[in-house]
Amino acid sequence: MDVTEMSNYIDIEEYDKNEEKHAYYIDMMAEMSHILCKHRGDDAKPCRVLELGAGTGIFTKRLAKIPNVQVVAVEIDVECFQRLKYKMRNHPSVELVRGDSCSYYQETKFDYIVSSFADHHIKTEDKQRYLQNVQQNLQPDGLFIVGDEFLPPHNASNHKAWEAALNAYHNHIIAIAVEQGEEILANLERDALKSGLEKTGDFKVSCSQYEEYLTSAAFTFERKKIGPLDRDDVGGVYVYRSWLQE
Repeated sequence: MDVTEMSNYIDIEEYDKNEEKHAYYIDMMAEMSHILCKHRGDDAKPCRVLELGAGTGIFTKRLAKIPNVQVVAVEIDVECFQRLKYKMRNHPSVELVRGDSCSYYQETKFDYIVSSFADHHIKTEDKQRYLQNVQQNLQPDGLFIVGDEFLPPHNASNHKAWEAALNAYHNHIIAIAVEQGEEILANLERDALKSGLEKTGDFKVSCSQYEEYLTSAAFTFERKKIGPLDRDDVGGVYVYRSWLQE
């Protein structure tokens, strides 16, 4: 597992206690859940869900509450995984795997694959391999549902433009946290910005870059912006609903 674990640059205890206060995060998770439940339909037949990058289980606990769902939650960071195990100790419908999202595979494919605030931790050079692995694990009629943070449009080959885009997004989130008096959350976001600038564990891209990866992996997609809805210059939080092309 050649990765930089999040616990190397983020205080996992503080993250777990405060991340749900992150701007747009609750609304993002609600939209992801809505997409899954709407696609299942009224009969809510049994289904299998693979969660990649489950972290400390913030979204996992929501999945565990959906009736008739079997969840496999994959997380690579050892500290995150310990918290995930503790949270899910009373949820027999959730199987926990300490593994790599780029290589985890089951022969029995999943109806849904979900990722919440995790895809941006995949290294740029691994993103295509990651999406190919998603493709291999997904039922032909299944959905890949992603909620994540995206940078504003920029020239990714221009270092200054990329750096400005990264600062624009994170400083927007930091400003909201400071305005709300959430200094711990603001500091967590500063640490995330630092890891992005240093390319040590945070590899955010713009929507157009991400959509190039999806298209290359044979996905068709729809996206919905969660926030901010009143400006386009800082990027934002989006939910992607993707499916395999026939």
